[in-house]
Amino acid sequence: MSGIVLKGNRYSGNTIVSNCFIDDYLADANGAQLKIYLYLMRCIEADEPVSVPLLADRFNYMETDIRRSLLYWARKGIVSLEFDEEENISGIILNDPAEAQETEVTIPRRRAEKHRKPVYSADDLKKFSSDDDIKQLIFVAEQYLKKPLTPTEMKTMLFMYDGLGFSADLIEYLIEYCVGKGKTSMRYIESTAMNWAEDGVKTVIDAKGREKRFGGSDYSTVLRAFGITDRKPAAREIDYIDSWKNECGFSMDIILEAAGRTIMRTSKPSFQYADRILRGWAESGVHSMEDIDSLDEAYSSRMQQGFRPVLQSSTALQGGRAGSAAKRKGSAGKGHFDMERQYDFDEIEASLLGRRQG
Repeated sequence: MSGIVLKGNRYSGNTIVSNCFIDDYLADANGAQLKIYLYLMRCIEADEPVSVPLLADRFNYMETDIRRSLLYWARKGIVSLEFDEEENISGIILNDPAEAQETEVTIPRRRAEKHRKPVYSADDLKKFSSDDDIKQLIFVAEQYLKKPLTPTEMKTMLFMYDGLGFSADLIEYLIEYCVGKGKTSMRYIESTAMNWAEDGVKTVIDAKGREKRFGGSDYSTVLRAFGITDRKPAAREIDYIDSWKNECGFSMDIILEAAGRTIMRTSKPSFQYADRILRGWAESGVHSMEDIDSLDEAYSSRMQQGFRPVLQSSTALQGGRAGSAAKRKGSAGKGHFDMERQYDFDEIEASLLGRRQG
């Protein structure tokens, strides 16, 4: 891929960031998006060449990550993108943040057309299956799927090998990955292959790296807890989940508890709100679900001493953990309502601040 023509204002000796950018755009952008934008400004100042592969190598991202970041800024109006005849990004214009306006960006579709499945003949299948590596691949696929491949399924295998450019090793890993998720439909396997191809996966190492970042079971589990089932986690969401696991040291059951309470309190999937819950728990020394129960009880006691309670009937909560601590303690009798205690975080933060100052 050729280099990208980078256009914009140049400043001698310094990389100047607009206050408007800091005030209006810094908070909402994730780490990858900020890195790419700041580095583009640095390249403008130094008149250095830019390309998507160069940016990917510089920051150890996949090329699809770079493309998504550039499209993000293009939608914000911070940059304008130009495309070549192959619909690769060929030019980037850095706009004045003070004059930027959000805009619709037409994402090129030729890449998807390039991956459209061609019509294969019987001779094509015969040539395909005569290769020793392919014979072994077909044998392995039939073992995983526990049945002989049909001619249609063979054509799908040929498409992944010939049309998508997947190696026999990568196709074998793809089938193993899908079967491991309980998906044995060739239609599902083909769809997964298309997603991998769109994300630039070319080797088994690429596939493992992609699934570790975007399809790991923990990430998808947290998204499902927030009611998100139709997309992969965004980079900022991955950063949140990683920080909850690695910085706070929380197990998945605690993270899922926070996600559930977030939905009950806000009626929407707010990672920021869940982060406030989990940071509060971390500061309170929570290490287990029992610690959360104890914190709930302590909070309830504080309510009775004058704190304003925020209560929600657990009768409206279906299938969650709400009220589990109260249920373990036993019912208070007929007509009693179990109550899900929800923290008022402004009060907790004020209390913690007062404790530190004291």
